Amino acid sequence: ISERATDLRRRLVDATEAVMRRNGPLTVRVDEVARLAGCSRATLYRHVADKDELVREVLIRLARARAAAMAPDLARIDDPADRIAEGVVRTVEGIQDEWWYTALARHGATAAVARIGGGPQAFVALTAPLVAPFIEQLDAHGLLRPGITVTDATEWLCVVTTGLLAVGAGEQPAGRSRAEQV
Repeated sequence: ISERATDLRRRLVDATEAVMRRNGPLTVRVDEVARLAGCSRATLYRHVADKDELVREVLIRLARARAAAMAPDLARIDDPADRIAEGVVRTVEGIQDEWWYTALARHGATAAVARIGGGPQAFVALTAPLVAPFIEQLDAHGLLRPGITVTDATEWLCVVTTGLLAVGAGEQPAGRSRAEQV
């Protein structure tokens, strides 16, 4: 990919985030993104499949930033399984408070995230690079069952995280404390 194409893609993602922050993730309009990025709709569509791809790119960027911010604290947890459990709970807590999730929650967040995410397989594929290092540590410590792949484990973590998000902000299933939840 040329430097010019990379720069345009970054501008498109930046413009999408600006639109999302102003209007919410479900109201992104391609013409507005193209205008803010300084290109035409036709140019935008030569670089991305659709607006959902741009929204996904924004969400991926935010997820990477969230993962990077959590990494130092999680690195202090010796047990890889405990590290993943804490990471999942912190991710859910963080997502529930983020501007984009709050906007989606007003419109049925689960269905919207599934559509924007490209469905379960795409969601797992997007998440795998973020959690693969932790899953590989579990495997190295012999904590994964034989035959379980990084993709299998990532899919399970996505299901757990989505389930916890569905419970609702600040709620703990069966009255468990946060520590019990972890």
